[in-house]
Amino acid sequence: MKRINKIIIFFLTISMLACVFNVEVLAATGSVTVSSKTATVGDTVTVTVSATSSTGAIGSADVVLSYKPEALELVSKKASNGSATLESNAPGSVQYTGFSLDGLKNLSFTLSFKVKKTGANKVEITSSNVWDQDGNPADSVSTSNGTITGKTPTTQPNNNNNNNNDNNTNSNTTKPENSKDSNNKLSSLQVYPGTLSPAFAAGTTSYSVTVPADTKEVTISAKAQSSKATVTVSGGKDLKLGTNEAQVIVVAENGSSAAYHITIMCGEEEKIRIGDDEYTIDENFNDDQIPSGFTRTKVTYKEREYEGLTNGNDGLTLLGLKNEAGTAFYIYQQDKQTFYNFVQISIAEGKTIIPLPLEQDEKKFVETVALTIKEKALDAWKLNDEFCVLPVLNEAGEKLLYRYDSVDSTFQRYVEIEQEKSEPVIEEKSLFPNQYYMYAIVGLLGLVVILSIAMIYFVASRKSRHEGRKKKALKKIEKQRREEEKNMK
Repeated sequence: MKRINKIIIFFLTISMLACVFNVEVLAATGSVTVSSKTATVGDTVTVTVSATSSTGAIGSADVVLSYKPEALELVSKKASNGSATLESNAPGSVQYTGFSLDGLKNLSFTLSFKVKKTGANKVEITSSNVWDQDGNPADSVSTSNGTITGKTPTTQPNNNNNNNNDNNTNSNTTKPENSKDSNNKLSSLQVYPGTLSPAFAAGTTSYSVTVPADTKEVTISAKAQSSKATVTVSGGKDLKLGTNEAQVIVVAENGSSAAYHITIMCGEEEKIRIGDDEYTIDENFNDDQIPSGFTRTKVTYKEREYEGLTNGNDGLTLLGLKNEAGTAFYIYQQDKQTFYNFVQISIAEGKTIIPLPLEQDEKKFVETVALTIKEKALDAWKLNDEFCVLPVLNEAGEKLLYRYDSVDSTFQRYVEIEQEKSEPVIEEKSLFPNQYYMYAIVGLLGLVVILSIAMIYFVASRKSRHEGRKKKALKKIEKQRREEEKNMK
């Protein structure tokens, strides 16, 4: 009997350990982002680098950045928070090592660059590591590089007369600056193969052209209106699928310059259908159009790379889509290659939420309903005729449920225990509402089996002992009878 008790205790212990140690541990992730800026060549601009951890509080981060010294000159570097060291031992590289204090949600630092070259000058993340507050490294770190776009400065003609030369009648004196030709316009611009859109006009400085997908290079021909101006062409070679950039710089005799930009679309523009509308991807957005919390990044759609946006908290990706009505940002789910209306809603000072698409494997309620918020169509789960629930992403990168009041047009945090009992709920696993319940049931079934075996063993052994005692008693009686018969004889 003692042996059976030990066996029962052993199996119960194993069942309890299986339940305890089968707790799912979510893998931690991190992100490092670099902001993007636009500045005139010769000006100084500051970009911000931020590192975050999915666990909420970051412990430390190690980031290495690279840039082209011929395009950007590092002027200063400064840690924004935490305890950090910033090193730039060689031109073109910056190394940051930072430690969080008092449970910071992110570690950040700023770099100031003097812009030396026109065009897109990248500040790239070549190495990045993120640790949470317990010292655990992130299993994966998403990165978003920054771009400092240099604009061509426009030099104004010098209208100041040199009074010292007023009385100089020598015909060989140097020509005054204000008498030099200031014409920095083109008289013609052509791209082969392809056709410029819009048609060329001297006062128009931005164009686009579409070429076949197998085109590797285009020829750009540009002629200045003034014979004294110089023309420089860059780009148009080593074309990749998707968007490519080229530029024509015209410098007048007096030094003033003008830039003509050409966007080369290699291959036909992708047609994206959302509902009854057809869109194409628009990469031409300015920094002041970027929603709060997002930075520029490269996004792949159907094997082409486009300029898009991402946030540093959850890796939410946005792409600009345009049609006849204009351009708007859309949430792009890269794994499914689907798009969803993007709306950033302010619910309090400094607090915003972004409605997310409903996931089919996260169905919470029986019925869905369509909402219109800020003229954008959104999906939600219906509670009743006045309230509905929808998933959102807040400014901290947390995915939560919010309840929307269609009467007052207000949002409020929704906790699932508030759900009315009259509303039927479809559980993701109707047999076992929670995996731990399943483990408990399996353990109880195992215990029942063990107890049944023990009971059968106990009954069988007791019966066997009873039969043995009975046989011994019969033998004893038989022996006594034989002795009595012997004595009588």
